Amino acid sequence: MYEKLVADVEYLNGNYSVAADMYHDGARDGDPVAAFNYGYCLWRGIGVSYDPKEAKSFFVYSSELEGGEACYNLAMLYMHGEGVPRDYRKCAEYMKRSAIQGCIEAQLYLGMAYTSGCIFEPDVIGISMIPFHKPEYRDSVPMLDGDVPDFEEDEDRRYSAIKQDAHLAFEWFRAAARHDPTYVEELTAKGKYLYARCYVDGLGTDFDREKSTRLMLAASRSGSAEATSYILENGLAPLLDNKANKNTLKEIGG
Repeated sequence: MYEKLVADVEYLNGNYSVAADMYHDGARDGDPVAAFNYGYCLWRGIGVSYDPKEAKSFFVYSSELEGGEACYNLAMLYMHGEGVPRDYRKCAEYMKRSAIQGCIEAQLYLGMAYTSGCIFEPDVIGISMIPFHKPEYRDSVPMLDGDVPDFEEDEDRRYSAIKQDAHLAFEWFRAAARHDPTYVEELTAKGKYLYARCYVDGLGTDFDREKSTRLMLAASRSGSAEATSYILENGLAPLLDNKANKNTLKEIGG
C-alpha cells in the first residue's frame, strides 16, 4: 500500500529507485500527488530512466492539483520540446493554467511575458514537490547555447504565442506579490518588487509615487535586493527605519 511519507523519506535518503517505485504504485492507485512525483522522476531520470514523453502523461493526470506545479512542468515540456513537439502556444496555455492554480513561478513568468510579448527562457525550469514545492533553477549556461539553425523562425513563434498586455502583466505581478511566501520567500520578494515597479513605470496602472515607495519598502523588507537598490538610489533609505512606514501589502491596500 502506497504511503507518501515513507516514499518521501526514501527519496530524501537517496534511495531514488525505491521512492520512484513507490510513487508509481501510488499513481496506479489513483493518487495525483504520487503521479506528479513519479512524472518528475521520469522527467529528471531520478530512480528511473529519463522519459519525458511518459512524464507528460503523469503530469497531465495530476494537472488539476492545487498549486499548479504539474501545469508549470507541462509548460516547460512544450517550451523545450521534451517528449512532445515544441509548441509555444501550448506552453503559454499551460502557464496560464498554472498561474490560475496558484503557482508563483508561473505568475512571475506571465507578468514578464505579457510585458515583453514573448515566450522566453525562464529562470525556473521545473518544480518538485518532493517533499515540498521547490523551484529548480536554470544553469548559468543558457539552454539555447551556440547557433540555432532556425533562430529567426523560432523567435517569430515565441513572439506570436503571446501578446503584450500591460494590464495582465500588472495583475500577475500583483498576484505574485500577494503569494504565501512559504518555501518561496525569494520569489515572493521578487513579486513584490515587480509589483512596485508597475507603479514606478505606470505599467498596467497609473503612476503613483507614494504607493510605489511604500510597496518598494515592503519588497525590500521581504528580502528583494533589487528593491533595496532602488531605495538607496532614490534617497529613500531613511524610510526603512521609520516604524510608521512598516506596512504590509494588505495594510496599504496593495
